[in-house]
Amino acid sequence: MVAFNIVKLVAIVAILAAFSSDSVVGQNCGCASGLCCSQWGYCGTGTPYCGAGCQQGPCTTAPPGGPSVDSMVTPAFFNRIIAQAGSGCEGKTFYKRSTFLEAAKANPKFGHAGTAIQSKREIAAFFAHVTHETGHFCYVREIARGTYCQSSTQYPCDSGKKYYGRGPIQITWNYNYGACGKSIGENLLNNPDLVATDSTIAFKTAFWFWMKNVHSVITSGGGFGQTIRKINGGECGGGNSAAVQARVKYYTAYCAQLGVSPGPNLSC
Repeated sequence: MVAFNIVKLVAIVAILAAFSSDSVVGQNCGCASGLCCSQWGYCGTGTPYCGAGCQQGPCTTAPPGGPSVDSMVTPAFFNRIIAQAGSGCEGKTFYKRSTFLEAAKANPKFGHAGTAIQSKREIAAFFAHVTHETGHFCYVREIARGTYCQSSTQYPCDSGKKYYGRGPIQITWNYNYGACGKSIGENLLNNPDLVATDSTIAFKTAFWFWMKNVHSVITSGGGFGQTIRKINGGECGGGNSAAVQARVKYYTAYCAQLGVSPGPNLSC
């Protein structure tokens, strides 16, 4: 019994030593820029945080699930989308494959949704929604630029700031800017226009929304129709049939380009 307890104590000490080798900043993610969120929800650097199970940040161990994101989102794939934006579009020079990939590195579970088929479907779904939301990467800012301020104790609106849609998935409302900014380590609540002036930050906000709300739909085997409900459920059930059909059209086209079947339940 004594020998067993000694072995157990040594194991515990080893684990604590591994975690104390680098700083622990917080719990349940929302880590500062440059820190990894461990599988247990703690922020830090080094293998205990950035290794196996790392959820967000500069993770060193990517989860399984098919080819790398950069091998699937090739220059040709990305450029085919943005080439369809008009020459006068703000997003044509703003959105870049390089900044997409840089933001993707901070979200290593994106494009690794389980099987290779699921992973490719996730990438196709992401770009289908981004294509629809931005008009083939034309729009950086929402056309109707309301204030979008809702009373919030945690994320109060900054005077004079407007929280209209910006970025690839058009993040909107003060509480989303506040929560997203906390997660990616940027003060978006006080400077929401960072999403429209820094391309990497713009893609990071899209990934924040996606990983928080949509990724689990793919990993659970849900169809593309369920991702539409997560992005804009108001379009479903006859709310905007044309928009739903457009999203489905983009999705099936991108699945074909990635060499994967679109799967069932395409519409919501």
